[in-house]
Amino acid sequence: MLKFLTKQFLYGRLYLWLRERIGGILLLAIAIFLIFYFHNEYLNYVEYKTKFEESYIGLSFIIKNALILSIAGGYFYFYFFLNKANKLIKEEEISKKATNETKEEMVNTLEEFLEDEELK
Repeated sequence: MLKFLTKQFLYGRLYLWLRERIGGILLLAIAIFLIFYFHNEYLNYVEYKTKFEESYIGLSFIIKNALILSIAGGYFYFYFFLNKANKLIKEEEISKKATNETKEEMVNTLEEFLEDEELK
């Protein structure tokens, strides 16, 4: 029972730590994967280019990798763009709530503070 509770506590702590950092960790993992991928693709490109000097295999490597980069770039551009837009929307909602609260606290006229005798 103690072992189970300890394991659950550690998983909970790990989850809380990862929850805030998951975006950065995923971006780092994708960057490392892309480095290894393009290095391997370059080695394959050099190998095929030396074997087949007059073929279009080298061009297919370039086109494929350019398409992969453009798709990944487009995804990350829209991901960051939409994330920024969501933050702006949340900030606007917070500011609207703050202005609504201040409007509720404001008084329409000063007559609310004066007594009937003072008004006459």
